[in-house]
Amino acid sequence: MKKAALAIVLLLFLTGCWDRLPLRSLNNIDIVGVDYDEKSKKVLLNFVITKLKRAGQGNGEPISETTQLFGPSVVEAVGQGQYKDRGPFIGINTRIFLISERFAAHNPVRELAFLLDTPYTTINSPIVVFDEKDSTFFKQISGSRKENTKLLNDFVLSLETYGMISNVTMMHFLLSKEDPLEDFALPLLKHVNSRIELDGALLFRQSTSTGIKLSQEQVRTLMLLIGDGSLRQKLRGFSSKLNDGRQPRTGHLNDIDYAFFTKKVSLKIIVTPNSNALPNITLRVKMNINATELGEEVHALKSEYVRNMEKELSKHLNEMAVETIKKLQDANSDVLGIGKELKAFYPDLWRSLEWRTDYPRMLIEPKFEVKILNTEIK
Repeated sequence: MKKAALAIVLLLFLTGCWDRLPLRSLNNIDIVGVDYDEKSKKVLLNFVITKLKRAGQGNGEPISETTQLFGPSVVEAVGQGQYKDRGPFIGINTRIFLISERFAAHNPVRELAFLLDTPYTTINSPIVVFDEKDSTFFKQISGSRKENTKLLNDFVLSLETYGMISNVTMMHFLLSKEDPLEDFALPLLKHVNSRIELDGALLFRQSTSTGIKLSQEQVRTLMLLIGDGSLRQKLRGFSSKLNDGRQPRTGHLNDIDYAFFTKKVSLKIIVTPNSNALPNITLRVKMNINATELGEEVHALKSEYVRNMEKELSKHLNEMAVETIKKLQDANSDVLGIGKELKAFYPDLWRSLEWRTDYPRMLIEPKFEVKILNTEIK
């Protein structure tokens, strides 16, 4: 009896895991990049993988490497990975999906829809567009420490955190194919002097790329038009330079330099039906801001300047909004959700419209109302 018990105990200690995988053999995919080669008609798949360069008890030294796979489709390119000497690829921790403009123009949902049914795949990660002309994008990451991939991930997430542009997850992107009113703008990233910058946004209509892009300034205007409450405390201004929201943007009015940031932005869509024509749409945007006069010292605005400042800012934002709305209508991309508003609250009017035909021809007018909250107290 004692011998039997001893044998059972020994089995517990001596039996190993037949399917175990050493930590240094794991290849966790941090970033997935997908491009399309027009000449060969093949998909180019870039995996930025993280593996342990050196393992240690309780810690390790991660390093990032890139692997390129080719195939007639994304699925077939992924399948080529099993023939590589890198070892198995694990996609459960994928941080970002990057697609090129070329790939976006070739029915990306058809190529990527398999991800919805693929186990151990992170499809709640954001999807962004990268400049495929930048051939060094993935090469600069290869061989680097994992911090570089983390910095890229943090930057993409900060775009939404600081109100620059809303992120779209891979799941949202794929499921939008089934929603005829689901239009959105994907962030467009560019490599500049070894750093990643937001270069604008690519407009999509029901998961299909329109090929039309918004500039940086138009993206900022779009976010104000959306009127999302998450914009509170995000810094805004006239500057055309990219700003991640951490520093105040500045402007110039009547020989006064100033900076301001938004406290609250709200949007109200006003619909005016026309009996024999398309309805008129007014986008009423109320924007509360804090503004300061700049000089050798930072001052609150004097009360006599406030009214003029509010008027000039409203005028400037209206002009920018007109240009942005025209881009949206040219792309037939209803990122502002006007169609959803009409369908929900004006069902009779909605039924009389051929939305994709009528939307680009509608009169859509912005009306910004800027209110400065802080003034000099006398």
